[in-house]
Amino acid sequence: MANFTANSTFNIGTDASILISDQYGDIFSAADLGDLMTINVNFDLHLLKVVPITNGGIPLYKAIPNGLTGHMDFVRNDGSITSIFTSLYNAFYTAGVTPSFSITITVLNHQGTSDEYIIPSAVFHAPTFGEFSGITEVRQKIEFSGPTILSTSMVLSNILAGLGY
Repeated sequence: MANFTANSTFNIGTDASILISDQYGDIFSAADLGDLMTINVNFDLHLLKVVPITNGGIPLYKAIPNGLTGHMDFVRNDGSITSIFTSLYNAFYTAGVTPSFSITITVLNHQGTSDEYIIPSAVFHAPTFGEFSGITEVRQKIEFSGPTILSTSMVLSNILAGLGY
């Protein structure tokens, strides 16, 4: 099976390529983290509901963007993820360092084009030491949150053109 690669980063099959970097210019590769199996990104929206006393009390709803959350699942090759988070803990406790990361996701579209999405200023949290089992590989998960997502997709630009964005 051929793999789609962009920027010599690590992949999820033929669908996506992921690049992770920190504010110091460090880039995390597949060898640094393990075999990336899945990435999941969810838009967080805060739902507002107002029930006016006029207009028959028909409720009004607004969905306000409230960042993103997600997780990445890895098959453990070695102790790299645990070592990275051990280093992050030590950097925090000894020097107060709280790094943020940029997650760039390049998605290969069915027709052969690609879209790029960037989650800037993301933070990693809730890493798992590993799910150990006698019958399967060791799985590790890193959860992340970010304030927004940026897109280089022309499709998005065309959809929102009528809205003035």
